[in-house]
Order: sequence, then C-alpha cells, then structure tokens
Amino acid sequence: MKILITNTGPWGTGSFTVARALMEEFVELGHEVKIFFPDSGLPSEELDYFYSNKELFEIWKFPIKNEKAKLESFPLIIPDPHPRNNVGKTFLELNSHELNLYLSDFKVKISKLIDEFKPDVIECQHIWAFDHIIDELGYPFACVAHHSDQLGFRYDERMQEIAINSAQNARYIFSISDSVTEEVLELYNVPKEKVITTFNGYNRRIFYPKEISREEVLKHFDLDIPKEAKIVTFAGKLSKTKGIDTLLMANRLIDANENLHLIILGAGKLESVLDPSNPELYNFERVHFIGHQSPKHLANIHNIAHLSVMPSRSEGFGISCLEAMACGLPMVVTRSGGPEDYAVGEIIDPEDHHALASAIVKIANLPQDHYAKLSQQAAEAAHHFSWLSIAKQRLSYYEEMSA
Repeated sequence: MKILITNTGPWGTGSFTVARALMEEFVELGHEVKIFFPDSGLPSEELDYFYSNKELFEIWKFPIKNEKAKLESFPLIIPDPHPRNNVGKTFLELNSHELNLYLSDFKVKISKLIDEFKPDVIECQHIWAFDHIIDELGYPFACVAHHSDQLGFRYDERMQEIAINSAQNARYIFSISDSVTEEVLELYNVPKEKVITTFNGYNRRIFYPKEISREEVLKHFDLDIPKEAKIVTFAGKLSKTKGIDTLLMANRLIDANENLHLIILGAGKLESVLDPSNPELYNFERVHFIGHQSPKHLANIHNIAHLSVMPSRSEGFGISCLEAMACGLPMVVTRSGGPEDYAVGEIIDPEDHHALASAIVKIANLPQDHYAKLSQQAAEAAHHFSWLSIAKQRLSYYEEMSA
C-alpha cells in the first residue's frame, strides 16, 4: 500500500513525531510511505537526514512568494513556538493575500506529489488547511486530531469553516486521546462512529533505561551541575501552554538545600511567557536551558535525571511524558487532558506552583527502594504504548478507505 502523510510543520513537535513513527512502522510492514511537510531550512542536527531521504520525505521549501505576498516560513496553528520557525507568525496573523498564497502554493505542490506518488490513502496530521485542499482536489483522506488544532480552532475564527469542512469530509478522524475525542465531537459536528481514538506511542529504539556517563552528558552540553545534585527534566516548548512559567514559579519555592537542578529542553522565548512586571515570581537558580534537542540527546538527558515534569495547562496526549517514563523517570504531571491518564508519579492541578514544588520535592526525597519501584512502574507503564499496534490499527481503516 502507498501511504501519503501530511504534516502542518516539520520535525520538532508531537504531530511530526506521530507521523515519523507511523512511517517507520509502515515501512517495516512492507508499505511505501511519504511524509509531506513545510520547512524553511534552518540549521539542525537532523537536517541532512530529512533533506537527503527524498524517498521518504517531500519538503515544501520556504520562503514562498507571488506577486502579492511572501511567507518567510510556514505559519503556526497557535502562537506556541516551533523549533524550526524563527518567524512565529500564526495563521491568524496572515493577511488574505498571504493565506491565499499558502493555500494555492500547497495546492500546486500536493497535486504534483499525488500525481507522481499515486497514494492509496492520505492521512493529514491536524484538522486544518491541508485536508481542506486535498478534499477540494477530490481525494479521500483521513485526518488526525492532535489538540493543537482544536486549540487553533478556538483561537482563529477565520479558519473554523475550513476546519469544519475538513472534519466533516474526512473518511475517519483519528484522535490521540479520549479528551481530544470529546473536543472533536464538540467542535466539528461529526458522527461519533467516524472518530477513532488511537492514542500515541514512543520510539523504543531511543527511549529506554540505559547506563550512560552522567559526566559525559553534562560535558556535551557544557552544564555545571554538582555530582550529588538530582536532575529534573522539562521537555516542551517554552510557552504558557506547556507551563514553563509555573515551573519557574515552583522553583522559587524549592529550598536550595534540596540540591535539585532543572534541565529545560525546548524552543521558545521566555519573554513572551513570563510577566515582566513581576520578575520576583520566578527563580532561575539551578535552571539550565539547552534549547530543543534531538530525541537521542533528550533520551541521554532523561537517563541521567531523577524525575521529569509536565506542568501543562493543556495537553492532547503528551508524548514527551511517555518518553521520559520509558527512560524510567517518575513524572509530575497536571490534569491537562492527556498525561494524567497514564502517568506514574504525582498528578496535580494546572497552574498550581505550590503543588508542583511539593510534588517535585516529594519524589526527589523518596527512599531509594520506593523510588526504584516507582521508576520501574513508569518504564512498564510506558511499554504498553506501541507504535506497531497503532500502525496496525490505522492500516485496518486504510484498507477500508482504499477498497
């Protein structure tokens, strides 16, 4: 079977993680797959992999322009940062000429790819613009609800009609969690039987407990962290959605004698998140920002850490939580729509920095035998989520679509 997967943005976010993981499983199962996505060519450790594997990836290269408009980079669904976008412009901020440029240029690119690749099925990550154009072209498609697109639906009224048409004309909508399924049924007026909850998985080849030199990992990132300090990881965008501000507020409540150091892995600008009129709310001591990192480096950091946190205000599923657990890390997560359903550790309410600080300190101070048991439970819970089973589930619906 030939499978075409589209994604609204390039690597570095959860939706692309899903697309890439499914692609790898489909290829292992003997299918031919292409992922179509936009990118503006920013430097990246993984750049050569994506740009040189033309049999797997079709890249819509930005900037694009016509006589009336120019787009330096792909637009974002919501104003959360993307590690491959240094412009940060959302669909809401596009004028009519820019939006028309985006849609018309995509139409040309995807038409050419479909004519050449001749896919049996098309799956669009996000209920958004790509599926709308593919529907206009007359091709059957399925789409995937990731929660960011449901946030975008509420954020950008201009795109609502397009998104509703995409949802209603899709053969199936794959939803990444029960909470996202509820959103889809609420927002798009689609029949319940069309919406299939599939959850997500993680890359078992990368994320697993392993013996690794803490000293070498810290040296690689030029991090000065004492040997006796315990490390807490945060892997997510530097945005209000992901709760980085709540974490920095919690850090103000954690006694320095606890000797806990936070390693923050994610793209974004803190000045767009924090309250400049109240800098005393936040504490940056023992906090280390190392930016967005490849999955390999992320796994290495998790494997020298003691626990991980996901203090999100809103989540669809939370793949980064699963990745940390797969490395044996207990979690502190919020009741945000996804990770509380499977996380092992402490579950708190969003925006409660007091509860976040207490939960971090509680796990950090567990007796070793209790901690070891919790760590094992975390890894075992993550292991229940398999991309292979998700891919096989998808294929059963693809076969019906292509019949």
